[in-house]
Amino acid sequence: MRFFFTRHSRELHQQCAEWFLACRHRLIAFTEHQIDSMTDAEHLLSSVMGKVVAAIVRRNLPQEEWLPYTYTAIRNAAISQKKKNARRFEAELKYGTDEPSAVELPDSDIYEHLRHQLSCLPQLTSRIVRMRIWEELSFAEIARQLNMPESTVRARYQSALLQLRKHISEDLA
Repeated sequence: MRFFFTRHSRELHQQCAEWFLACRHRLIAFTEHQIDSMTDAEHLLSSVMGKVVAAIVRRNLPQEEWLPYTYTAIRNAAISQKKKNARRFEAELKYGTDEPSAVELPDSDIYEHLRHQLSCLPQLTSRIVRMRIWEELSFAEIARQLNMPESTVRARYQSALLQLRKHISEDLA
């Protein structure tokens, strides 16, 4: 019996791999739409696909259920990622500098509000904030990728946090 399960499992894994290759572009486009970043989309999709394949094998799902199941898993992972990023960003705004922050946004509005405020910043400054918070890069890594001094990256990041705090406080007043 164990031999059958192992062989069946390998065959199912192979079918999943072939199915994924056939649907890859569609899944990446859907994931990118959910996350708004190609780098994050590829990372999220790779982590979700491992869980999806394990669930397909464990539950022995028929192939016609794979795509809806995968879309649901991607959507749920994207929602979790957005909430995590919003909490991290709010913490950076509150505790990223020495000044205390009185900014408190309802949890459901945080992500969209911060995203809008980020789009109002200069493009390079916004990119530094996104790399620091969403991609979790160190200042040294950001400086290396943008080919600029680390002190400049730190200064722009701190300036961006102050600007965001000011704009959000004004919006809530």
